Amino acid sequence: MMTLSVTAAAKINLDLRVLGRRNDGYHEVQTLLQTIDLVDDIRATEAPSDVLDLTVEPAGAVPPGTENLVIRAAEALRRHSGVKAGARLELGKRIPIGAGLGGGSSDAAATLVLLDSLWGLNLEPSELHTLAADLGSDVPFFLTGGLALATGRGEVIQPLPDLVAYCVVVCTPPVEVATADVYYLFASRSWLTSEGPRANVGAFAAGCLENAGTVEPPWRELGNDLEPVVIEKWPEVGRAVTALKAMGPLHAAVTGSGAAAFAVFPDFEAAGEGPGSLNPSWNVHVG
Repeated sequence: MMTLSVTAAAKINLDLRVLGRRNDGYHEVQTLLQTIDLVDDIRATEAPSDVLDLTVEPAGAVPPGTENLVIRAAEALRRHSGVKAGARLELGKRIPIGAGLGGGSSDAAATLVLLDSLWGLNLEPSELHTLAADLGSDVPFFLTGGLALATGRGEVIQPLPDLVAYCVVVCTPPVEVATADVYYLFASRSWLTSEGPRANVGAFAAGCLENAGTVEPPWRELGNDLEPVVIEKWPEVGRAVTALKAMGPLHAAVTGSGAAAFAVFPDFEAAGEGPGSLNPSWNVHVG
């Protein structure tokens, strides 16, 4: 039996602007996304057509049933392609859940790519993108990863050339933040409404395309419109942001809707011994 494996990378939102509610109930966003080297592992083994199951390590880290995006992605791929095939899926979970790091979305995208190969489907990228967008707003980005500008509800992806190497410290307090709750709180407070896209982020994206990724991001101008809501409702996240900023990074903020926060440094040396000073109850990743 054939077995294939792939990694599913977490992401950070270097910048996130919420532009208002759409007619479909989602929010229009402009966000600068970057994958990082914090990853889940996914393995798939051929199985009879009546078998499509998932085991998770560590056990209980996430639900293994149909509520898991890995299984939902596999089922969506089977429905779309009409393939008569099964798979035994194994998920090694390292990306914290409820953290705004996109772990579930990344797992779903990786599953689409993995099973497309395992089952010999050879779907067009546009087909995979459509399936990914139906699974969740963040999922299409993870089909390519790297650096990208995402618009729409997050599913319209403009890939950008990779940045030069940076060191990223990701800090996740032991709280889970529901994305729907954050957007509800954001929408209920008109004083937090965004004034529109950050023109400098658009200019940065254009500069990246013209100069093959040699343009420095406008670190001081980057931010997250959802951050004030998150740190007010979940103060521990605010303490994590404050601790990261005290390390003197180029940029530090909440990622997505939280609960994770991150800081960007020019290199590992610039981060220094700072990560060791963070609260030991927080999940810290340096990469």
